[in-house]
Amino acid sequence: MSTRDRGFSYPPRLGADRGVATLEYHDSVRAMIEQILFTAPGERANRPSFGVGAQNAVFDPNSPFLANRIRTALEENLYEHLARDVSILKLEVVADDAVLTISLLFQISDQPLSPQVLRVDIPLGGVE
Repeated sequence: MSTRDRGFSYPPRLGADRGVATLEYHDSVRAMIEQILFTAPGERANRPSFGVGAQNAVFDPNSPFLANRIRTALEENLYEHLARDVSILKLEVVADDAVLTISLLFQISDQPLSPQVLRVDIPLGGVE
């Protein structure tokens, strides 16, 4: 088993063997994308640029500007922190009514025939 076969669970928890729980590699990559999406910039010590902080958009007015800001931050973070492991096939962030929809089609680099989809809907505070 190589080090790329498994990754740490997020949030961290104890596994059945009383050690840190682990995930299959593809689940670990998906968890890392979710961490990037929901960690606010500056929240991690010594990594001030890590994270998008999408959950903080709940109180922002919905607009194409917000969608573009989230999309750009997510692209930059994925490239910086997961470029070795993930290829982005399609990324859409759409501001529609009172919901911000983030749709990401990606593939894990060593599994080119199995693209995965991550979709997140975030209810927002208002419409501009």
